[in-house]
Amino acid sequence: MAYDNSSNLSRTIVKAMGVFGSIQVFNILCSIVRTKLIALWIGPTGMGLFAIFNSVIEMVGNITNLGVRTSSIRSISLETANPNKLSRVCTALRRWSAILGLVGVAVLVIGAPLFSRLTFGNDSYTHGFIFLAIALLANTLTNGEHAIMQGTAMLRKLAKSSLYGASVGLVLSIPLYYFLGEQSIIPSILCYSLSILFFSYMMRNKDVGMKGETLSFNDTLNIGKDFLKLGFFITLTDIVTQTTNYIFITYLNNVADTATVGYYQAGYTLIAKYTGLILSALCVEYFPRLSKVAHSNIKLNIFVSQELNIALMVLTPVIIAFILFRRLIITILYTESFFVIETFISVGIIGMIFRAVSWCMAYVILAKGRGKLFFITETVDTFIYLALYISAFHLWGLDGFGYAFFSWYFSYTLIVTFIYYRIFHLRLKASCFQWIAWALCTSISAFLFMQNECYIGAAIVFVIATVASSIKFIQMMRRHK
Repeated sequence: MAYDNSSNLSRTIVKAMGVFGSIQVFNILCSIVRTKLIALWIGPTGMGLFAIFNSVIEMVGNITNLGVRTSSIRSISLETANPNKLSRVCTALRRWSAILGLVGVAVLVIGAPLFSRLTFGNDSYTHGFIFLAIALLANTLTNGEHAIMQGTAMLRKLAKSSLYGASVGLVLSIPLYYFLGEQSIIPSILCYSLSILFFSYMMRNKDVGMKGETLSFNDTLNIGKDFLKLGFFITLTDIVTQTTNYIFITYLNNVADTATVGYYQAGYTLIAKYTGLILSALCVEYFPRLSKVAHSNIKLNIFVSQELNIALMVLTPVIIAFILFRRLIITILYTESFFVIETFISVGIIGMIFRAVSWCMAYVILAKGRGKLFFITETVDTFIYLALYISAFHLWGLDGFGYAFFSWYFSYTLIVTFIYYRIFHLRLKASCFQWIAWALCTSISAFLFMQNECYIGAAIVFVIATVASSIKFIQMMRRHK
């Protein structure tokens, strides 16, 4: 790729975003169907069991996997120009995935009685947690294969393996839900995890890392040190983040009530998770590409600025549409009783602009392998999150969550910008600041129109933003074609 050819770079970014954006939407649809069927055929008990079992798998997996899923992508990307080294890194990763997967199995099997007692007050689900260790192992092995696909730019195979795995997992689960009822929860989780693993192995990159017998134990250990060290800090960051979130939810439940916690979770999911799909889709192609050029500030400046421009180009109309159709979205996904979070999600969604800005710059920290700096940055950010959310709730109630989300990512952007400019000596292009100003002006305008019930004004802003983004997008894709 010619690094000065912004058109080629833009097409690469948009292509990856389109592929993985659609895959994530499909995965969400599968999740919605699965949830609906569990609620219909099994009821609230099934929903509860499904949430509990998955949360335990995720918690143990996050701790025992040591962040290798993310950190190994950097190591793989750095060696794509050297087939021999690349093959050795991929071999080491597959071995480490198996080792860490077995560690997770041991933790879950040994801790099964404890998990059962803590969760259900007795040992009745001990065997259930033991069987779930299979799903944990499958997930860890899948992460290893997906990291190799992502790091070696096999994005279509990565997308297909996720698509086929989710589809078959859902199809296999449906008869289980219908015929086994509550007893189907654990088998369905196993089916889903094993299905994704199966297709990951079917489509894995067989050109690298398939000669594992030539790699000694010491080589496996030494090669793994690089991504294990970075992964360790990623894991610590996840633990701090999850712990802080738990502290806030517990605090909120004590000073308010469970319904308030529910409103908070519903609003946060709408803002951060659903809208965040755009950033997640961009990340699949962005992080490996960024890791390859982490040694060159010139290339980093080009890549980060281009990514940020495209992210804001796509996000701006989405944010305004979210504000304009907020009641319809709440009605479809929740119920009318959740209309109380309108202001919360409307203000919060504008904060996604700063989330996109900080996200694009923050990945440079990981691309450069600065695990300790990443951990410090994210830890400071979690304390800011806690202070802002507690203060905002006391000042403005549910609406305060929106102001807190906006302020949280604004402050995080300031922190990451300092690191980006002062520590790494990087610069954003002037066009980035123009897009940031445009996104803020149009989004805030739409919000003010909606707050004053001027729906026509908000609709006009949406049309203007959509047309402007579309024209810029077409011009960008046609340039140098």
